[in-house]
Amino acid sequence: MDDLDRLAFRIARTVRATYPHLLERGFTLADLEERLAPYSDARRELADGGPSGYETTLLRLLTGERGYLAADAGLQQACRTALQQGSPALSMVRTWARSPLALRSGAFALVGDSSRVAAAAAVEHEATRQGSSTPIAAPVAHEASHCDCVYCGGGLPSGRTLRYCPHCGLDLTVRQCPACSTELDREWRFCVTCGRQSDDDSMAVRTLAPAGTASGSHE
Repeated sequence: MDDLDRLAFRIARTVRATYPHLLERGFTLADLEERLAPYSDARRELADGGPSGYETTLLRLLTGERGYLAADAGLQQACRTALQQGSPALSMVRTWARSPLALRSGAFALVGDSSRVAAAAAVEHEATRQGSSTPIAAPVAHEASHCDCVYCGGGLPSGRTLRYCPHCGLDLTVRQCPACSTELDREWRFCVTCGRQSDDDSMAVRTLAPAGTASGSHE
């Protein structure tokens, strides 16, 4: 995975886990920056975690590169133009802050959601047949598929203690807020971003213990 894959993966994971209603109605650039992949959270998962690296990667995503996001053609062109500048910045496309966006089948594939890959691919095929290359919304299958890795859904090997997923490389022991995915310190009782209280097992550290031993919470 490179930074483009990582950012698309984070957005798809967050939408599926926390904002599933956005799968049907779509979202905006403002939603990406404020809720789905804010810089303060996304930078931890990027190889180039600086502000310029984050903005450049988000601009690439908005152009439709690798088929992760569907966007208005005007926004896509504005992002391409911005990327040609010496210092690409999101401020160059702020006019399209409320332009509709949608996840496409490529993003669903990253998180191992085969049902939504099929649904999105069918809509994209139909939209292309009718002359549109950027469908903005896709029907969603609502059955939640079983996941081993809480991030990508990949099967985890049994009988051993794991810290990182062998498929996506993300840390399985990170404690995250289930409401907004903010990374939390172990002793915190409330999320510092959205205020969610850690009064149940949903904010416990995710671990996978060896077979025959007690394991931590694993969502």
